[in-house]
Amino acid sequence: MKGRIEWIKISAVVHSTEDRNKVGEAIATLFPFEFEIAVSKAKGHYGNPIEYLEVELSRNREIKIFWNHFLDLLGEQVKEVIETVEDRVDEQNVLHIRIDKQKAYLGEVVLSQRGDPIAVKVKLVTFPAKRENVIQLAKELCTTS
Repeated sequence: MKGRIEWIKISAVVHSTEDRNKVGEAIATLFPFEFEIAVSKAKGHYGNPIEYLEVELSRNREIKIFWNHFLDLLGEQVKEVIETVEDRVDEQNVLHIRIDKQKAYLGEVVLSQRGDPIAVKVKLVTFPAKRENVIQLAKELCTTS
């Protein structure tokens, strides 16, 4: 399969009741190297202040190191990602993986079904860019590191 990861974005929302540093530490659980978090401010649904933390990886070396480390952290949960990959890839060929933010803060990487996760978005590029090729690439990326 001809294809690659174009970028990976890791993000989380910091609600007004949360500590930005703690959410940053939760994100850091996913990283094997130093990184920089971009912070943007927004308003929640009810006008409450929220912050949005995001790390974007676009260099091939960083992507490869992060992805292999992330798969190691997921361990057996990678099987669940592979089994649900068709539901996780959107129309823009982005693979979505949600990690439990509270557990990540405690150093545990667990897939999340609930709201308020750490979002890991993986932009996949295939030639040709057909959905079935993207799904296949996502599965291959999850099984080979």
